[in-house]
Amino acid sequence: MTRRSWIELVILSALWGAVYPLINVALRDLAPALVVLGRVALAALLLLPLAIRRGALLPVWRKPRAIIETVLVQSTAPLLLLTYGQQYVSASVAGILVGAQPLFVALLALRFAPDERPQGWKGMTGVLLGLVGLVLLFGVDLRGGRLALLGGALILVAAVCYAAGAMLIHRRYAEAPPLGVATSAMLVTTAAVTVPASATVPSRLPGSEATAALLVLGIACTGATLALFYKLITQIGPARAALAFYLSPAFAVAFGVAFLREQISMAAVFGLAAIIVGSVLAARQPRRRGGR
Repeated sequence: MTRRSWIELVILSALWGAVYPLINVALRDLAPALVVLGRVALAALLLLPLAIRRGALLPVWRKPRAIIETVLVQSTAPLLLLTYGQQYVSASVAGILVGAQPLFVALLALRFAPDERPQGWKGMTGVLLGLVGLVLLFGVDLRGGRLALLGGALILVAAVCYAAGAMLIHRRYAEAPPLGVATSAMLVTTAAVTVPASATVPSRLPGSEATAALLVLGIACTGATLALFYKLITQIGPARAALAFYLSPAFAVAFGVAFLREQISMAAVFGLAAIIVGSVLAARQPRRRGGR
């Protein structure tokens, strides 16, 4: 990897980590469905011209039902679950829980994708270590009562949806242009949440902080990150680009503490470490002979 690739990878991780504090700020004046709508609509406006210019949409929409089903699982449902859950959970904890996505990919692979199953004792150790991290978060760090547990559960289901959606995309659209898949996700999600979000429009304009948070969330942390992520996939490969998944929870914690003055407990620190290490071990695949 070149120095520029490393810099872009760190920038991508930081932008993904900033998602969770920005959602918390936007939720101060806006309902969850409206935050999701603003986020995906802005991202769609950024990505659509790129996808059209590169002809990336046509291969994806040859089977409209398949892409709609995939997007509802991989984008629409988790974005709504995450945003509703963050009403009751700190940005730091939300970032750590979503960071468990590779762990859930490994768990789902045990049943649905034999080629992606955790490999050997290291893989199973990773799964167990990741589960220990989740237990630490739920058993010690989510002590805000039933609402905190509900928020944590919603975010955890969102992480499962992200994992299931990733497997669907890998199975159905491995040969499709990634930019077309990402743009389709934003378009379908925009259409799906427009009606429910319109019912939650506030009677007065949101404050400047919430508005700015939503703009940055949609343009920089959703649209631009998707474009950067797929650029890195083509330049350094999917395995190295996926390092951003493991780095982003640490940025979420750092931003939450620095800008929202969140308190991070030792349980959350140990949980974060266990989930990251466990996810890396669980997601490792043996090198195939003759492959790069």
